[in-house]
Amino acid sequence: ICHLFLRTDTKPFPLQLLFFIIHAMTVNTDTNALPFPWDKIRLPETVKPQHYDLLIHPNLTSLTFTGVVQILIEVEQDTRAIILHSKNLQISKAQLLGSRHPQDLQTSEFEAYEQIALFSDGFTFEKGNHVVHLEFYANLSDSFHGFYKGRYTTNSGEVRMMASTQFEPTHARAAFPCFDEPAFKANFTIRVRRESRHISISNMPKLRTVEMADGLLEDQFDTTVKMSTYLVAFIISDLQSISKKSQHGVEISVYTVPEKISQAEYALNTAVTLLDFYDDYFDIPYPLPKHDLAAIPDFQSGAMENWGLSTYRESGLLFDPEKSSSSDKLGITKVIAHELAHQWFGNLVTMQWWNDLWLNEGFAKFMEYVSVNITHPELQVDDYFLEKCFTAMSVDSLTSSHPISTPVENPAEISEMFDDVSYRKGACILNMLRDFLTPEAFKYGIIHYLKTHSYQNTVNAHLWESLTNASYHSRLKLDGFCSKSRAESPASKWFMEDSVDVQAIMDTWTLQEGFPLITVEVKGQEVTLKQERFLREANSSKTSNFLWQVPLTYITSHSSAVQRFLLKSEKDVLYLPKKVDWIKFNVDLRGYYIVHYKSGGWDALINQLQQNHSVFSSNDRASLIHDIFQLVSIEKIPLDKALNLSLYLSKESEIMPVTQGFNELVPLYKLMEKRNMEELENQLKGHLVKLFKTLIDRQSWSDDGSVSERMLRNYLLLFACIRRYPSCISTATRLFQQWKESDGKMWLPTDVSLVVYTEGARTDEGWDFLLEKYKRSVSPSEKWIIKAALSYSPLAHKLQWLLERTIEGEIIKTQDLPSLVISVSKNPKGFKLAWDFLKTSLLAVETPIDPKIRLLKTDQNQMQCVESQTLSHTMAVLTQDSHCGEVCHSLCCCHLDHF
Repeated sequence: ICHLFLRTDTKPFPLQLLFFIIHAMTVNTDTNALPFPWDKIRLPETVKPQHYDLLIHPNLTSLTFTGVVQILIEVEQDTRAIILHSKNLQISKAQLLGSRHPQDLQTSEFEAYEQIALFSDGFTFEKGNHVVHLEFYANLSDSFHGFYKGRYTTNSGEVRMMASTQFEPTHARAAFPCFDEPAFKANFTIRVRRESRHISISNMPKLRTVEMADGLLEDQFDTTVKMSTYLVAFIISDLQSISKKSQHGVEISVYTVPEKISQAEYALNTAVTLLDFYDDYFDIPYPLPKHDLAAIPDFQSGAMENWGLSTYRESGLLFDPEKSSSSDKLGITKVIAHELAHQWFGNLVTMQWWNDLWLNEGFAKFMEYVSVNITHPELQVDDYFLEKCFTAMSVDSLTSSHPISTPVENPAEISEMFDDVSYRKGACILNMLRDFLTPEAFKYGIIHYLKTHSYQNTVNAHLWESLTNASYHSRLKLDGFCSKSRAESPASKWFMEDSVDVQAIMDTWTLQEGFPLITVEVKGQEVTLKQERFLREANSSKTSNFLWQVPLTYITSHSSAVQRFLLKSEKDVLYLPKKVDWIKFNVDLRGYYIVHYKSGGWDALINQLQQNHSVFSSNDRASLIHDIFQLVSIEKIPLDKALNLSLYLSKESEIMPVTQGFNELVPLYKLMEKRNMEELENQLKGHLVKLFKTLIDRQSWSDDGSVSERMLRNYLLLFACIRRYPSCISTATRLFQQWKESDGKMWLPTDVSLVVYTEGARTDEGWDFLLEKYKRSVSPSEKWIIKAALSYSPLAHKLQWLLERTIEGEIIKTQDLPSLVISVSKNPKGFKLAWDFLKTSLLAVETPIDPKIRLLKTDQNQMQCVESQTLSHTMAVLTQDSHCGEVCHSLCCCHLDHF
């Protein structure tokens, strides 16, 4: 074990997996104990649940719960024992219910695999249906998963308790004994006992409430559709709700703590719009009569797609029109779109096993952009999709990356699948496939996939089969690979007589890690193409034998019409109709690859950018910036050429090229900052301010403009103030002083409030004032902005205090600990503090960490430029979502990393 943990020849050994192995080695070592009747971590496939009748009774005073479950099972072949999951549950009674009288069953537990066995000496469970009855009890969990306790404090200071669930991926077994694997779908009839001061909600509508003899109330819910255990949910609380019916007749409600119910309206209207959109888009009615969205005060994941009852962080659902920013609105809309997409992708059709988690998460991530682009065009969501691909590439370019579809077995390995590869790379390759097949064929294929496999489990091949069929059967008018007009283009190598084997293409993207670097060399009308794996380190064993089928797109100086070429081999050649000045591949970042232009190719593109950058779309400009600096990192391009390209940014005004410019240029002076190269550092900082000075000076301190313009304003003004640009400092200082003198009652434009608060947090007095406002605020958006400003302060003693208070969970919730540590680590005054805190305080206590907040598998030797990335990757919040990521990674809360 020590060798595995300390080895340096391979990727870091996951800590969770290490603990799992240690635990497995220390359980059931009593030589006198009977051997457990099952030796595999996966359950037998010969016993399948059909229906659960579940009664749950939490006690919010003692913080315990009791339960009873009756499971109708189908035994496909005779067996001596029934194996199912149970974790930290005390089984007080186990019986087999028969036509005459119950038969007592014995139980045996194998803690390492979180399994129990039900059996009786000399008894065989014969082929057919049986009903097992189990009674159990346990403590409500202290973590943020399973059936766990939560609390919130009212404005009057009263602490109120609640209990809620978070079962994905493997925590339903901690709430009730069950067959806790996604393929074991069943129906659930749920009852919840509670005190009269509370309510309960679950996946299905409540049928009735029955008063019990002891004065308790029992809520009885309708039976669910057939679904996996990780989608079961129930909440016992005093939450309040507002409701509205969708056009298709679905009752939609948003639940919050009573004092925040006024912030629920935007989420309600958004959910109604999006659910109706998906209903029409997928041509499959949402199958439940209601859908609830609940904002949970103690919730570490960003959100969870429980069927009929999706759950969210408060900051991911609640919108305060007076205090929430444009980025808050964008983030909330995307999170709701993501979870509602799961009602079809994940809930209606579910991956067979967790190795294909991307079928759930990649699709939901992709569909959030498709849906929001159509339903909320004013949010300009398309501007931000390429950033997801850049983020995925930064992880996927390391030797420690993994294929999208990766074999996993135990809970620790399953938890590691909730990462940028499953979420963001999954979405990016789906976007590439949609462009390859055309949107119409892609839509036709996924509708066929969902209808064919409703209430079932699938593997990759089922999706590829549906999309292959769609390419043949859809009659398309738009140009594309399945279109005759495109196939006959002289610059295209795609012809209708070629078969479209989607599986053959997509297996190259899902069954191997990484992505290709496409090298382009133009000689006259001949374009030579070569592909190899893009890798940030020299390792021939990790680059050889990698080959992708790459749907290339390109435009030229002669024509802005998008041309296409399917690269199937390591090298190939395409021919242009005439000579061109330049050629640009990966149009609008439709593909998941990086491009290198040889023999003057980069020079021609740089020249075009400097002469007239608007020839390229803003996404193309951002991708050129991204690609050239990635090539610098692997020494394919000299740094001076990349810097030469960046000079055009003085004329740039669009959000994605500007922010990508910051992403690539700031790490250069961060490197100098960490290595005490003060003169060079100041020169580069001054150069950056000068580069963007014209754009900064054009910014108003208001909420005017489009969403992208408002987010860019926030970004630029924060950069200017942190870099001590005089006009920015004076305005921010004046506004903070006025706001402070009004005791926080003066209205500030929401999109510049972070800038103002950050300037105020530079003094002890201002920092303390902000902290008091944080304590009193009931707006999740405002609290998030203030917390970010506090962590950006240059006052080291305040940063230390902030970290220490968060571990206590009183002022700043423990659920915010990972993001806070990351934020402090990106502060030049806080990196060492965060690192020391991580080594001493955090590792010395047992802090509940959700599976979707993971240790990113990263070789620290490969960290580029910014040393704080090591700590950031260690504490990465993926919320991806990653579930959490769509709120936690909105532009406003990632700013400091860029400045």
